[in-house]
Amino acid sequence: MHKRSFPPVAASAVLPSEPRTFDRARQAALTERYLVQALPEIAAFFLELRAHVDPSLQRLQPAKLGKPYPMGQCLEISLAVAQLLDHADVAGLALSEPARAGYAAFVAFRKAGGQFRRMWGDLRGEFFQNAFQLGTFYLDVSNDTVTPSKPKVELLPFDEARFVPIADFRHFARIATGYWQHAIYPNHLLPELAPYCPLIHVAANGQAIVAEGTDYMVAMAQAGRFEPSEDVLRDAPMPVALHERLAGALADGGWKVAQGPDQGRAMALRACREHRRKGWHVSQQKALDAITAVQHINRKLALAAARPPAGQQSQWEACNTMSAMSTIDKMQINGITYDLADLSPEAKQQLEMVRATDAKLADLKRDMAIIQTARNVYVAELVKLLPAQK
Repeated sequence: MHKRSFPPVAASAVLPSEPRTFDRARQAALTERYLVQALPEIAAFFLELRAHVDPSLQRLQPAKLGKPYPMGQCLEISLAVAQLLDHADVAGLALSEPARAGYAAFVAFRKAGGQFRRMWGDLRGEFFQNAFQLGTFYLDVSNDTVTPSKPKVELLPFDEARFVPIADFRHFARIATGYWQHAIYPNHLLPELAPYCPLIHVAANGQAIVAEGTDYMVAMAQAGRFEPSEDVLRDAPMPVALHERLAGALADGGWKVAQGPDQGRAMALRACREHRRKGWHVSQQKALDAITAVQHINRKLALAAARPPAGQQSQWEACNTMSAMSTIDKMQINGITYDLADLSPEAKQQLEMVRATDAKLADLKRDMAIIQTARNVYVAELVKLLPAQK
């Protein structure tokens, strides 16, 4: 399996997918020469690319976190459009004449050295968004993923977009609290991972995740020599009951879990200092290890949240023939272990679809458990209101 990599970071480093324009004078000249006169056509081109990827994405994930497609799926849409541009014969698509003119302008711009790159950050202080830098323009091909009535594609000068990098974990938490409606606590649960991912989110339905195991946020922690992590890890510990619930869900996973939130707070702060002293803020491998670990932990937490009450376990387990990966390079299906490096591109594509489907099934099982619990409460209250039977 291809492993992601990003260069060792320093305080002045550019973070992965950071919202910023680079080589601005040259990009401004190329933008003026190749793009400005063709903006309606370029917008038409990306709108038709969006129409091309929508059906398959909607079939794969018709809803996310209880919201219908395309809401909440800016990453999926952006990646699909980028993949289409990278790997498909775009010229062979059935494009309109304006879209073909937009594609020609885009190709000429890229051949001349124009920049086109995916970005992620804070859009207008309201929510996280995935978008693209196109020269000195901001291009959003998933503009309708928060408000479905908005146009699907937005193209405007970058300086007008109000699209800024996430500055630190408090900035991240502020957006996440309003946008996702999450309760956010310091990661005093997994102290060895806390320097890289110092927050734990709990959604309204009780689902918890260790946040934020992405290239950008981990690189941000490293760029700040783990001081941004220390800042939020100094906050008051999470409730003991929450810590106990999450620790129980991870008890058999082989991860070092703090025995309690107070102990976890001291251990997490100490880990930040030790990681900095050891120079791990410039270690690419340590970052990749942390991201991989958090992915496994969050899958474990999702499965624990989706697991039905005692007595229904055997039926639930029978629905899961593919086990969670024990390492980043291997998987197990129906009791047989496979090396991911040996899989064909087609098999890897199907594997990603299986993973996406499994994640959706976990969401559905969790939602069904919540709905069933709510129904039981309503029935109990109804019974209290019914007339006594003679």
